[in-house]
Amino acid sequence: MRQSAPRFPDGAASRAVLIGCSDFTDIDLPAIPAVGANLADLRSALTDQTNGVLPPEHCRVLADPADHRSVGMALAQAAREAEDLLLVYYAGHGLLDEDGLLHLALSSTDPGHVGFTGVPADLVKRYLGRARARLRVLVLDCCFSGRAVAAMTESGSLLSAQLDVSGTYTLTSTTATAPSHAPPGQRHTAFTAALLDALSQPEPLTLDAVHQHVDSVMHGMGLPRPQRRSVNAAGEVALVRGPFQPHAGPPTGSEGEIRFREPPSDPPTRRNTIKGVLLITVSIAVMTLFGGWRATLIVAAAIALFVGPVLLVNLRRRGVHYDLVVDGDGLRTEHGTRTAHVPWPHIECVGVLRRAPGTVAIPNVLIVRLKADAPRPPGFHKKLNQRLPDRHYVIAGMLGTYGADPLRLRSAIEHFAGGIYRTDQQLLEMDPRLR
Repeated sequence: MRQSAPRFPDGAASRAVLIGCSDFTDIDLPAIPAVGANLADLRSALTDQTNGVLPPEHCRVLADPADHRSVGMALAQAAREAEDLLLVYYAGHGLLDEDGLLHLALSSTDPGHVGFTGVPADLVKRYLGRARARLRVLVLDCCFSGRAVAAMTESGSLLSAQLDVSGTYTLTSTTATAPSHAPPGQRHTAFTAALLDALSQPEPLTLDAVHQHVDSVMHGMGLPRPQRRSVNAAGEVALVRGPFQPHAGPPTGSEGEIRFREPPSDPPTRRNTIKGVLLITVSIAVMTLFGGWRATLIVAAAIALFVGPVLLVNLRRRGVHYDLVVDGDGLRTEHGTRTAHVPWPHIECVGVLRRAPGTVAIPNVLIVRLKADAPRPPGFHKKLNQRLPDRHYVIAGMLGTYGADPLRLRSAIEHFAGGIYRTDQQLLEMDPRLR
């Protein structure tokens, strides 16, 4: 069937909000690791320098939002600013409350209290309805993860009748009763993989043609077929002007590597130095007044021996960068002149734990599980690694040290090493000793 000539949105007058939840605090909501790549690659398609329809600053990504506020603010701002196209995409778990109303799960959602902890689909529809945009596009990829093949059961299915917003093109990953799949180990969920494939075709496809392409792919794989709801001529709009490279990975700092760097903390270091100098001055003044010159000399000597080296270290640390590098060889940390490295062939899996094992105060640590025959790599932080269960684990560092965004870090690892990334929940299920 020959498609009609596509209409392209005005990028300056268009906005997109991409929302995805891959990791959840509630044990009844399994992780969906592919959601991170869904967000990264869909944004890459929409903002592609050559064939995208949106400038990067007009495409906002919300990865694993924990509360309604961040979602509501992003939707409200996009609804105010969009005049031509407003696109809202969600990937994660879809849940129904006791009245059968659809809610989109956030990372903190409690399945037992969906109405209070999830985002009602009606609320998303309301923002779309208030928008001045000539075209509102709602794309929902909601699924639960199963054991063998992650799937969405009937209790969390999409209700197409709830999504009928005037002037909005709605595209959903499944019917009201069939499961929506996210095969384990794959870069994307099944639906979003087919969507990205449609957007990477040699000629730009209209939304109606995108639906036909996704439907053909899903049906050919024996998976549930996507649904659409179109009002007026909404189906004639295209979201890209031509093909893009869906697996190009995240932006890199230099050729062949992705570098995360937190700027050096000069102000705190300077403050610590000033505090040390003041402490020395006050101590000498007190001893001079009450202890005489001999006591003053003793105190000054003690300070010179014990406090002086600390001050020198603080001064030397100014300007030192802390880098985390992901490339084709593996993971590498750089702390000034010190480096530590673990190659991909030695890694069984890698992920981010919300807190270091056996602690409550060390958040978001990058942990590596080594293969049984792999040597333990030297150079990583000794104190962080003291509480690990055995030699097959290595903590590479804390994400905050490198200013590393978890979504971009996951995308970088998947880009260079494939499907070895594991979420916090998956790591703890593999080995409860990591708690």
